[in-house]
Amino acid sequence: MGEILDAASAGERILIERDHRPLAYLLSVEDGKRIDEDREARIQRSLNALDALEELRERLSRAYSPPDDGLTEAAWLHQERESRADRIEDAIRSIDEVGISSDERVP
Repeated sequence: MGEILDAASAGERILIERDHRPLAYLLSVEDGKRIDEDREARIQRSLNALDALEELRERLSRAYSPPDDGLTEAAWLHQERESRADRIEDAIRSIDEVGISSDERVP
């Protein structure tokens, strides 16, 4: 056991297994501290990213606030789809009025 501890303290990472399944690593105190520092840095980066996303959400909600037209989201979506369908029908009618044959239309 002493040789294993000496190897770990010298910087070697030792994998501990049970029934050929990895359970843990034995590593030096220095490596353990470095891993903990990396963990703290990852946590801080994640928190900073969440803060940035929250700021972006606030900016977007100010810039693109939903209209206060009394519609639910489902009703608004239905209205937008109807409007889009009307615009498509108008475009098709205008093409037909110009007399472009179906062979000349862009697919």
